[in-house]
Amino acid sequence: MIRHVVFQPSNTAINVPDGTLISDAAKQAGVWIDSPCGGNGTCKKCGVTLTADGKEETVLACQTKIETDCVVRTNSESKIVTLSSASARAVTFAPYPQADTDVDGACFAAFDLGTTTIVCYLLDATSGRQIAVHGMQNPQTAFGADVIARAAYALQNSAMPLRSAVIGGLNRLLDKVCSIAGKTPEQVVLASIAGNTVMHHLLLGYPVDALARAPYKPYKTEKLILPANELGLTAHESCEILLPPVIGGYVGADTVACMSATGFDTLSEPALLIDIGTNGELALTDGRRIAVCATAAGPAFEGANISCGMRAIDGAIEHFSLEDGRLHRRVIGGGEPAGICGSGLIELVSLLCQTGAVDETGLLRQNGCLSDRVVQTQTGVRAFCIAGEGNDALMLTQKDIRELQLAKAAMRAGAETLIGALSLRPEQIKEVLLAGAFGAHLSPGALFGIGLLPGGLSGRVKSIGNAAGEGTKAYLRNFELFQQSELLAESADYIELTDSDTFSECFIEAIAFPENDAN
Repeated sequence: MIRHVVFQPSNTAINVPDGTLISDAAKQAGVWIDSPCGGNGTCKKCGVTLTADGKEETVLACQTKIETDCVVRTNSESKIVTLSSASARAVTFAPYPQADTDVDGACFAAFDLGTTTIVCYLLDATSGRQIAVHGMQNPQTAFGADVIARAAYALQNSAMPLRSAVIGGLNRLLDKVCSIAGKTPEQVVLASIAGNTVMHHLLLGYPVDALARAPYKPYKTEKLILPANELGLTAHESCEILLPPVIGGYVGADTVACMSATGFDTLSEPALLIDIGTNGELALTDGRRIAVCATAAGPAFEGANISCGMRAIDGAIEHFSLEDGRLHRRVIGGGEPAGICGSGLIELVSLLCQTGAVDETGLLRQNGCLSDRVVQTQTGVRAFCIAGEGNDALMLTQKDIRELQLAKAAMRAGAETLIGALSLRPEQIKEVLLAGAFGAHLSPGALFGIGLLPGGLSGRVKSIGNAAGEGTKAYLRNFELFQQSELLAESADYIELTDSDTFSECFIEAIAFPENDAN
């Protein structure tokens, strides 16, 4: 029997067979429902409101079958906070010579294809000036929060739904950003797309099986220029897409774009470039050589696998501070908090370590000025009360802290491995370039407060915003820079951390939080 389903607030309707999971119906309809665990029913983050037979209830989309005509209300993806600004690199405007810039109102589109979000920048084709920008949730999050989960889905099922989801998302985003600028997609005569290796392979329809097992080799690494219609991007009929190269299994074109944006290969003194996320990517130069690596930090930095965690959307606590012994918080969009996002998580745990409520082993305890917030839940779990009370209280549990410890240890061990590979000491590194959303929303001191970075780097952290997006735009503005991206990728020494004894040793040591006098 066929059932009629209407998804709100987008008012998208679809007919599906009786017994179809709500999550599967949403994917078929092109509706985004966040599913960090990939539909295993473990993260409890895919809650939707189901109205059927006159009854309304909250259910998990990945566990609930459609058995009658119904209405499903989801969270709106339009509320997602995306980082679009960055420190711009000045380049000579000399775009791809084959681009048809004589088209009336011609423009370029640069896409930063992130694991969690996608940002599109629209540029004027005659000057390179940015005329619009917009971001959205990556629709592939319906298949899992991180690249490991998505690669696993592709192998166990098919990669086609993932590819269709992201191409559909790119087209919807292009429609939106063109609308903002008073343009149409048919006026886009040149585009560029950069993402990590898994995002890159899924977009291009490359097999991802080699990325899911050692030695984690990419199917192809070289830069590409493809017709937009071949990829499925709706644009001008002559539009071509510039795709920078990838470096290794988990160091992708987005890292290459970051290095291009910062002129990383031109730096004469040691510098560390770091992008904190589910797939944490790091690059280090000693002024002559470049070494890169990627850590499978997991989705804790995006709020997934955290009991009160959520994406950086309205209602998420993004910042904590301590004033006169009292905890203060800042909520995205204002109002009452619904959960905590990655930057808020790092800052909160840093404060808990600072006050002694969390010791160096990660144990929550009743110590210091915030001790009255450390409680025992009804299920016997030790937790820190962030807000509210009773059954409605927002809690950070002991397990949540353990999740953050593992994630930060992976990033710290990756940095230590690169530093050792280039025979440097932390004190010799002149600056740390912090790329991505964390740099814009996080106090650098919190990174040292939880031990994510070596203490010798303190005072040298510089936020550079969405450097991957900036690099992707730079490729449109200067074709020679795009041409040079392949040499940049080839010159980087890729370190596979799963083969590194140094990483394993550093990881174990990095799990602990820094010792504090309050402890």
